[in-house]
Amino acid sequence: MGTTMEPTVSMTLKGIPESLLSRLREEADRERRSLNQQAILLLERALERPTRSFGELFDEFVERHGVPGFGDEELGSLRGAAEPN
Repeated sequence: MGTTMEPTVSMTLKGIPESLLSRLREEADRERRSLNQQAILLLERALERPTRSFGELFDEFVERHGVPGFGDEELGSLRGAAEPN
């Protein structure tokens, strides 16, 4: 039984900052991969990580640090500072 290969496509990236391209080249050289192989590997790794919504991240923040924001006293002083003279 043979291995089925996923179809591949080509993609062009435009506007890559020189510093990013340089880092990618250095990492590819260090890992003995082509620039293309290294870019694909890094994209695969990045997309394998589970993504979390802003709401999930905010809920985790509140769980760890409490509800962020200002109390009545802080809001009152901010409101006073924002009033025109």
